[in-house]
Amino acid sequence: MSYKCRVCGSSSVYEILDMGAMPLAGDFRPMGMKNQLFPLVIDGCESCGVLQVRDIVDQSLLFGPAYCYATSTVPGLVRHFESYAGSFASRYGIGSKRKVLEIGCNDGVFLAPLSKYGFDVVGIDASDNVANMAREKGLDVHTGFFGPDKARQLADQYGKFDIVTCSNVFAHNPKVNDFIEAVASLLDKEGEFWVEVHSAHDLFTGLQWDCFYHEHCFYWTIQALERCLGTFGFALKDYETTPMHGGALRAVFGKVGKTVPLVAQSLSSDDWRGFGQNCFKSRDVLRECVQHLPINYAYGAAGRAVTLINWAQIAGSLDFVVDGSPLRFNNAIPNTTVPIISEKEFFSLTNVSDWCLVSAHNYFEGIRNKVDAAFPDKKMKYVLPLPYVSIK
Repeated sequence: MSYKCRVCGSSSVYEILDMGAMPLAGDFRPMGMKNQLFPLVIDGCESCGVLQVRDIVDQSLLFGPAYCYATSTVPGLVRHFESYAGSFASRYGIGSKRKVLEIGCNDGVFLAPLSKYGFDVVGIDASDNVANMAREKGLDVHTGFFGPDKARQLADQYGKFDIVTCSNVFAHNPKVNDFIEAVASLLDKEGEFWVEVHSAHDLFTGLQWDCFYHEHCFYWTIQALERCLGTFGFALKDYETTPMHGGALRAVFGKVGKTVPLVAQSLSSDDWRGFGQNCFKSRDVLRECVQHLPINYAYGAAGRAVTLINWAQIAGSLDFVVDGSPLRFNNAIPNTTVPIISEKEFFSLTNVSDWCLVSAHNYFEGIRNKVDAAFPDKKMKYVLPLPYVSIK
């Protein structure tokens, strides 16, 4: 490798998986419009243990005004953030009036329940369209990319915060050290930083190669996360795993206090190299099954589906993909001619195949419940793509 780790600066970077040229996972466009492709290579760092995307795409392309991800359209995530807000209330007390900043607040799915519990909430998001959704809920939300400059602006307006939090955002910023310094500058002396990221351990055990896309600059184990934040004087005060997005880490860091012991198994470079080889096997099994089974549609058009369909090269077998987000309706899966239709349209069809490829397999139970209810006379067979194809 000719570059250094973006987290620790080490030159001991090694290749895990080269997925070739891929579209941006959120670049949903009307049928017939072309998508730009970018190299997607995942590397690991021998020194700090973080996984990272080799070639970084400009953030304005990833999170621009046409960003098509609205968290509140996913019922499972709504429940997740309602429960998460309850965890805040349990830790700090209902009506505590603690001042909270959420980085990457999207449409306010977490800020809204926090506000109901009595927290004084402020949000920031890079995409104005979803930030406007949050403002329509009466929430105080800023637009912009979070970093030192934005942190100074927020500090001038609000002072220090008791809590800074981010969910599925920490891994999105390639300048991670600037991000952490900005968080530290905004926190009160006894303040806490709550961070949720994809769990690299769950990604490893579930062979979730569909989690790889350009938005995710980094993939964290708890060891790598603790090591990174520790260099900035943060102590790991608590952590747990949650089922969000197929497995997530939720960690609490503070400027004061002792680091809790880590119990999760460390993953070596040999483990990750083996993982990369298994990803190719998994992809080939999926491609073979889709070609030979009577599958003509998939359910779920999030970023996972973009990687899944493009890397496995199965778009030619799909007539459409079903999704619940109105931001994606009437667009195509990036780099394909596969249209995205609404759940309402799907449920009104009379000739639906009873073979359903669950591209949003991390929400399988919810999808199965909806589809079974919509087509009670069919004996649906659900094809789960990872780690290797299974039929339920």
